[in-house]
Amino acid sequence: MRITNNIIQSNVLANLQTNLRRVAESQQQVSSGLRIQKPSDDPAGAARAIQTRGSIRALDQYQRNIAMANSRAASEETALGQLGDLLTRAKELGMSQGTATADATTRAATKAEVDQLLQTAIQLGNTKFGDEYLFGGQNADRAPFDPAQTAQTPSYVTLDPATGLPGDPSGVNQTEISAGRYMQATHDGKQVLLDSGVLQALKGLSDALADTASPQTKINASLGDLDGAFDQVQTLIGENGARVNQLDVTGANLDAFAANLKTLKSDVEEVDVEEAVTELVSRQTAYQAAMLATSRVMGLTLADYLR
Repeated sequence: MRITNNIIQSNVLANLQTNLRRVAESQQQVSSGLRIQKPSDDPAGAARAIQTRGSIRALDQYQRNIAMANSRAASEETALGQLGDLLTRAKELGMSQGTATADATTRAATKAEVDQLLQTAIQLGNTKFGDEYLFGGQNADRAPFDPAQTAQTPSYVTLDPATGLPGDPSGVNQTEISAGRYMQATHDGKQVLLDSGVLQALKGLSDALADTASPQTKINASLGDLDGAFDQVQTLIGENGARVNQLDVTGANLDAFAANLKTLKSDVEEVDVEEAVTELVSRQTAYQAAMLATSRVMGLTLADYLR
């Protein structure tokens, strides 16, 4: 086979370009810290890295959901604690008026305070969390309780502006805290004020204080309802605390899982800096040697041997 200068030059240039490209790849890896610059560098690794990044983003969203659920639970705990204090005060008032020393004047004054406690309970039922009502259920965009009407008949009376029908703040929307796992972050208004008997107990005490026939009997009877409502509120507080614990455990598990995924992502697509620098130096040396050898060979002509 006849070797010409053109063939030698073409091969030399191709080899130099290959060495130079390898140097550039090493430089890019060192500067970016990434082993995979494009999917063609490692198709399987690139696919795994993409999948891992997607999983990490999902975990970040779950963590945000948990943080929001914790905030809602903290707001509910505050509201429930205030309800408990309110019921305790109502019982104190009822006990003070359930004796023979009470009269119509003291009962009237006490009724005014109990009515105020009832209004406060309704306001707690309308507690806002951001732009939503904390106990609004699936209709969280509007107040679940109307202060004027609910005080007369404990129920949901806020009307839906679209249908004109009473709202129903029940069935709280679920929050996804991990893959396929949902949790109700707070109780709904029905559970907090109606199922617990809070509104009924306060309304019962108010009506008993206004009774003229046998007020003491009715007042003392209403104290049992207040005790039952207080116990129900404490049960709700316990359930809320259990949810917070569950959120904390889930959040800790997600943190550990995210750390493992980030380690996997690093192993797949990031480069070992010391190894990359060593490889860069090696390729630079090879490129420099090739340049030196090429300059010597390509500088030779027939005249060099005829002198």
